[in-house]
Amino acid sequence: MSNTPKTSAEIRNSFIKFFESKEHLFVRSSPVVPQDDPTLMFINAGMNQFKACFLGDNPNNYKRVANSQKCIRVSGKHNDLDEVGRDTYHHTFFEMLGNWSFGDYYKKEAIEWAWELLTEVWKLPKERLFVTVYQDDDEAWQIWKNVSGLPDARIMRFGEKSNFWEMGDTGPCGPCSEIHYDKGDLATQEATFADPVQGVNGANARYIEIWNNVFMQFERIKSGELLPLKNKNVDTGMGFERVCAILQGKDSNYETDVFSPIINKIAELSGVPYNADQSGMPHRVVADHLRSLSFAIADGALPSNDGRGYVLRRILRRASRYARLLNQKEPFINRLVPTLAQTMGKAFPEIRERADFVAEVIRSEEERFIRTLDAGLERFEKIATSHSLIPGTQVFLLYDTYGFPPDLTRILAEEKNLQIDEAGFETEMEKQKERARASQKQGLSAIGSEGWTVFGEGSTEFLGYEASTVQVKILRYKEDKGSYSIVLDRTPFYAEMGGEIGERGTLENSGATLKVFDTVKVNDIWIHRAKLLSGEVNGQEYTASVNLEERAATRKNHSATHLLQAALRKVVGEHVTQQGSRVAPENLRFDFTAFAALTAEQIKTIENLVNEKIQMCLPISTEVMPVEKAKESGAMALFGEKYGAEVRVVSMENFSKEFCGGLHAKNTGEIGVFRILSESSVSAGVRRIEATTAFGALDSFREEAKVVSSLREQFKAKTENILERVSLLTEQLKASEKLAADLRAKIAESQSADLFKNSIQVKNIPLWVSKVSMESSEFAALLEGAQKTMPLQGIAVVANVSRDTINRVPTGTIAVVVHAELVKKKISAGDIVKKLAELAGGKGGGRPNLAQAGTKNPDKIDEALGAAERIIVELINGGKNG
Repeated sequence: MSNTPKTSAEIRNSFIKFFESKEHLFVRSSPVVPQDDPTLMFINAGMNQFKACFLGDNPNNYKRVANSQKCIRVSGKHNDLDEVGRDTYHHTFFEMLGNWSFGDYYKKEAIEWAWELLTEVWKLPKERLFVTVYQDDDEAWQIWKNVSGLPDARIMRFGEKSNFWEMGDTGPCGPCSEIHYDKGDLATQEATFADPVQGVNGANARYIEIWNNVFMQFERIKSGELLPLKNKNVDTGMGFERVCAILQGKDSNYETDVFSPIINKIAELSGVPYNADQSGMPHRVVADHLRSLSFAIADGALPSNDGRGYVLRRILRRASRYARLLNQKEPFINRLVPTLAQTMGKAFPEIRERADFVAEVIRSEEERFIRTLDAGLERFEKIATSHSLIPGTQVFLLYDTYGFPPDLTRILAEEKNLQIDEAGFETEMEKQKERARASQKQGLSAIGSEGWTVFGEGSTEFLGYEASTVQVKILRYKEDKGSYSIVLDRTPFYAEMGGEIGERGTLENSGATLKVFDTVKVNDIWIHRAKLLSGEVNGQEYTASVNLEERAATRKNHSATHLLQAALRKVVGEHVTQQGSRVAPENLRFDFTAFAALTAEQIKTIENLVNEKIQMCLPISTEVMPVEKAKESGAMALFGEKYGAEVRVVSMENFSKEFCGGLHAKNTGEIGVFRILSESSVSAGVRRIEATTAFGALDSFREEAKVVSSLREQFKAKTENILERVSLLTEQLKASEKLAADLRAKIAESQSADLFKNSIQVKNIPLWVSKVSMESSEFAALLEGAQKTMPLQGIAVVANVSRDTINRVPTGTIAVVVHAELVKKKISAGDIVKKLAELAGGKGGGRPNLAQAGTKNPDKIDEALGAAERIIVELINGGKNG
């Protein structure tokens, strides 16, 4: 380790090897999509997967740990999505190198090793290093002084804002010590390092924080009081991309070999050279966002309209919009995935193994957004024609619906000598954040001791593979609104994992009976959710009993998902991999990668193959083995799952072999029968099969048989003739509907003639104003007839007063029909109806030749009709009276 590492791979490996030499266990990065922490949208720090360890719940008995964690941050200080790409060192996706101590070493060793790695192994010049400590942490200050020999002025004290780390409003926390690196001119260091803005801990690109050592020694409770933790812990985080830039002598993270292969590929494919100034921002944005999207998708997240899926969609749309600035009007980002896989595939094999799937998901989303972007530009043109100041509500609409960040709308507005209401936009953004905060799922948290009644300490031992009834003790519990969260010393209840839902049952002793309605894992802690049926929760021994009927059904459905995946891979292709699942007593759901819907013949073949294996009564065996041995044996792992050093492998002879911690049947024959209920699309590149087994399958057969029996009775036909009878009735219905439509059209044409009996002249244009009362469907037909029968090149204004079909309250509609020849002269029905709607207390719009507005105040319709002539004159005159 005497040679200073230079490449990113060497730097990552050097960090890991250094801490392994200090007796640390290397733990692989957890997926960037959290599995057992509902409080997080994405993994955003290396410590996330070790949260429970900080409070002493340490089932893996970790003492010293090191890793390189994949992280995504898209909000918070310095991580506003719309700012990424402007500077050289902030990213949405980044790696965090870290080392941890759980009740083992503390400040002295953490500081000594940090200094040793930076100055002796990586040989960073000491004159460029600064250290910060919490203002009252004299211990850390003195250790730094003894270890580093830095001048007193370069061991700087700061307050809570900069140097006291907290997980949240409550929970583990403690003072921290940061190491900063001066990237500037040493000649000006003395004059700048203490400046609150231009110096250390200021908002500048010169003094860069590279490593944070958190000394986790307190727990903050709701009152704000700090309670000492039983064990003192160390939690450190180093910005991998930043330290690569320093060791490689680069001014920007984007110039390191972490990013340069991607940026070079962007320049090659686009034909636009990269520059480090603002003209290179599109390259930086696309390179950064490619990484976030690819790793999130590889770990199981998909773009969608809510939650983390919506965040991914926003990231992709921003990247796609910047790709357009590189003259890319077709899907482009997906073409960069192979380069990313080649660059980072060795450290993170999942990105290489899922590269094709990731690229296909991104390509599909890009195509969708390109269509949206064109629609957004069209929408902007309409907004711009009627405003000199683009309202904040419209800027937000373009942002939220069409993916236009405000700077794009500002550029488009400036091209037309317009401005945007930025304050109004910020108001709308804050409203959206409030809505998000209000609707965000407040996940159950097991972190912190506040609110828990504690009977004992320790972790939960799972005994459910062998037992369904176990004698247990409560370690701790918390009551909230009539529901209890309970941690046991051991349990037969399977906690929701790997798609299998949490088990239900009872906890009973002489003093209390509780009904367990769910079992979940939160930060590796087994939590039993229960309702108290009688007595009071106590610290005595309980009998924990699982619902045996539900367990038996769940076992069958879970084993069926393994058979289903194996059958899919044989029938559809080896590229099929599991994307998600839900295994419950009543049915199963299996999501898998596929780029086309299954054919009816494929579904039949898959269903037959699974049932064939069920009839063969294949033994189902389980074996716990080292994870690498499991992979070598050919066992399939689920992408996005977090695996330890050892894994449980479930095998069904030579047909199926998977990593799985769930409950299964003893042999495939116990499943009984397997039936596919539906096959559908989930998102780009992902299909879903819903199925059922055993008595669930029999129930589905019976339900369909009941329907068939009813149809036989109604049609007085044999089963084989039902489809023929339905087809005949369908054809007759279509013919009847066509006849009815023709009659309605003739009636409408006849009625519409009455609209044109009396007209007035407005600027030599005939205007007909009338009022009717009919059902909305009849009114629509009337307007259709009016367009066909208008005798002259004129304008018809027609109001309809009717009753709401649901609540039967009076409502009103105003419609405007403009002759096609007048539309050519820029007279628009939409413009007219908007003005009329304002007078009637409603809203509306439509096409230039036909537009409508609704109002819940039909009493105002007469006033609006009376103003029709004036409004049309004003619009013809360009907004002036006369």
